[in-house]
Amino acid sequence: MERSTAAAADDTPDSENSAEFRVSATGAVAEPKRTPPKKRTTVTFYITDAMRNRARAAYRQTSFGERDTSWSEMLNKALLAEVERREAEYNNGQVFVGNDKPLTPGRPIGF
Repeated sequence: MERSTAAAADDTPDSENSAEFRVSATGAVAEPKRTPPKKRTTVTFYITDAMRNRARAAYRQTSFGERDTSWSEMLNKALLAEVERREAEYNNGQVFVGNDKPLTPGRPIGF
C-alpha cells in the first residue's frame, strides 16, 4: 500500500511549489515526481543574520543529499512544511484558500 505525502492536488494554488514523494509499506522511498513550476513570485521577509547564516550552512551541507536544485527550492520546502503543519493543526488538514490580497503590515496587536 502506498501513501502520498504530497501537498494538495494540482488544482490548488500552491501545488506548483510541491514535489510528490511516495513511501511504500516497506519504507523504501521512490524518486520524487516533480511538477513543472508555474507562475512564480518574489517574497521578501526579514530574518536575523544568524538565522540566514544557519540556513545557508544547512543548504550548503545538505543540498546534494536532499536533491535541492536551488536555495529557493530549499526555502520553498521549509515554507511548505510549515503551511502543511498549520493546515493540519487549524484546518483539519485541508488547504487554506488563498488570494492576492496584501497582508496587513506590521505586527498583530497582542504579541
